[in-house]
Amino acid sequence: MRTTFVSTMSLWNSSKSTLDKLQSGLTKANTELTTGRHADIGLALGHKVGESLSLRQQRAEIDTLTDSNSLALQRLKTTTAALDSIRETATKFRDALVGLPANPPVETIKGQAAAYMSSLVGDLNVSIGGRYVFGGINTTTAPANGYANGTPASLKDLVAGAFSAPATSGGFGFPQSDPLVSGISPADMEAFLDGPFKQIFEGSGWDAFSNASDQNIQSLISPTEKVETSTNANTTPIRQIAMAYTMIFDLGIESLSAATRDVVITKAVQILSSAVSGVIDVQASVGTSQAKAESANVRMDLQKSIFEERIGKLEAVDPAEAKIRVDQLMTQIQTSYSLTAQLKQLSLINYL
Repeated sequence: MRTTFVSTMSLWNSSKSTLDKLQSGLTKANTELTTGRHADIGLALGHKVGESLSLRQQRAEIDTLTDSNSLALQRLKTTTAALDSIRETATKFRDALVGLPANPPVETIKGQAAAYMSSLVGDLNVSIGGRYVFGGINTTTAPANGYANGTPASLKDLVAGAFSAPATSGGFGFPQSDPLVSGISPADMEAFLDGPFKQIFEGSGWDAFSNASDQNIQSLISPTEKVETSTNANTTPIRQIAMAYTMIFDLGIESLSAATRDVVITKAVQILSSAVSGVIDVQASVGTSQAKAESANVRMDLQKSIFEERIGKLEAVDPAEAKIRVDQLMTQIQTSYSLTAQLKQLSLINYL
């Protein structure tokens, strides 16, 4: 007959090894109870872990697009509000010009036009988080310099230069403040407005006023759809509004003859009417982009719910079962501690 030597040390180590396993299991069970997911997805799902990772990747892409859409929608809503202000101001001034009496208060309407030009600059320079909404893709620079602030030449400088240019170049040969302004005929003024003056606002001279890019921001609003989510200060309606305001406050209308002044005012009314319609068209385009982005968000929210449901079926654990395991492991650990304490009392010294 043979006996096996067993020491109290081996008994203590055996208990310690069991305790380590129990604590490891408790950590895993607590993680599953807290997160509602398997602690080790790869071990739990095996070959299906690839499906889980793919679903999570698709859901993450939707989250990214949704966040991007939130910024795009904020930009579009801010743009719409600014366009409302621009349109309402232009409409108000056009109506004021239409209703002028035979002997109009010239200084008053000049002051209004100058104030509305400043208002236009303010509306064009609206920003969100330091990003300008009327800059097109150039969102870091204020789109509008202001009438007299462009460099190296301002819009004011270009208008003054065109007005005082020789007649052979389409100008009048003297500045707007010269008394000779009173001798400008209606036909000459109309030729100037349709020629050199108009070219400043429709041609490269506009760069003295605007720093905006003609290219608008394109945003991916869903995995398969991209739309323009901005506009810019170079659109035709904006140019026309600036041109109409300038006609009234910077062409010396206070010194013009009544007939020539009527030509300027009539032209400004026509341009403002066209510009207001143009702004409405721009707003319609912005509104369409906003509607598409909002619709994309609704669709992606539905897709996200589907992905989360499928992920849950793969990764989720039963919280009640996880709680039972936690309780059982806690009981076993407490029992193990108790046994360890008792084993420490097993010493021959206590019996000698």
